[in-house]
Amino acid sequence: MKRFSLPIILILAISLLLTSCNMPRDKDKQTPTLPAQTIVAITVEALLTQSAAQTPQVPPTQETLPPSPSSTNTMAVPTLTTTPASPTPTPIPCDRGSFVTDVTIPDGTQISPGTTFTKTWRIKNNGSCSWTTGYKLVFVSGNAMEGPASIAFTSTVPPQETVDLSVTLKAPSTPGDYEGFWMLENASGVRFGLGSDADKQFWVKISSGNTPVPFAVTSIGMTSNPTNYIGVCPVTITITGAMTVSGSGTVTYYWDRSDGTQSATQSLKFNTAGTQTITYTWTLGSAGESLNGWVRVYNDHPNHQYFKKAEFTISCSP
Repeated sequence: MKRFSLPIILILAISLLLTSCNMPRDKDKQTPTLPAQTIVAITVEALLTQSAAQTPQVPPTQETLPPSPSSTNTMAVPTLTTTPASPTPTPIPCDRGSFVTDVTIPDGTQISPGTTFTKTWRIKNNGSCSWTTGYKLVFVSGNAMEGPASIAFTSTVPPQETVDLSVTLKAPSTPGDYEGFWMLENASGVRFGLGSDADKQFWVKISSGNTPVPFAVTSIGMTSNPTNYIGVCPVTITITGAMTVSGSGTVTYYWDRSDGTQSATQSLKFNTAGTQTITYTWTLGSAGESLNGWVRVYNDHPNHQYFKKAEFTISCSP
């Protein structure tokens, strides 16, 4: 399709207009005429409109603006991390110990008056210095129980090692509770002990006195009468038991026979340690019969045990 430039169109339009002005007019019909300027304007407007319709439209160019700063796009502030200073380690004392266990004679042990015994502690060296043979175990206060004032170490004990420290003592002759306190002493004669401040003592605690003996039946001497019988039957056999106990209390017991019979439970009271007699009778046998039998005692309290049998034989006459 050909396109006409705007000046050529305008020239053609003006020429057409001038030609129309010289043409003969119809006298019978009076058509109102428009001024030439108006016609030219209308024609030019129409041509411009047609030209605009035929001209491709180019979209306007959009101006790209730089992005505006966002209120949320803020500059990151660096975080400063402060590392706390390491605490200064507490210096370990040169001489210090800690208690591990009582190897012998735990607190409150009953010991007969005048009895010699050995007390042993297990102590750990948790100081920074070795305990040499110049160190000592020393008595500090309380009852010495006839022990020495000090005992020298027999070997070196390095830090973090343990040592068993022993002392020979004697229980006082007077019954009662006794305790003695001990510490350690370094080669310079300075005493020290246990705990974080090395000022705690360790001790031995005993109870001196006659150790109470638990109540029990210690024996029952059994005899039968007669032991061997020959004669007319039936015959009565008498069993005698000599029951001995260790102290005061009540014994409960019953008799047990070789034929499987058991007696009713009986009781016997003792006011002190000693011996009391108990008896049991059994009538048995028939003409021409011979047999062996026995009787024993079951101690139901406090021992829960059987004691020795009393045995016998009988031979009945026909």
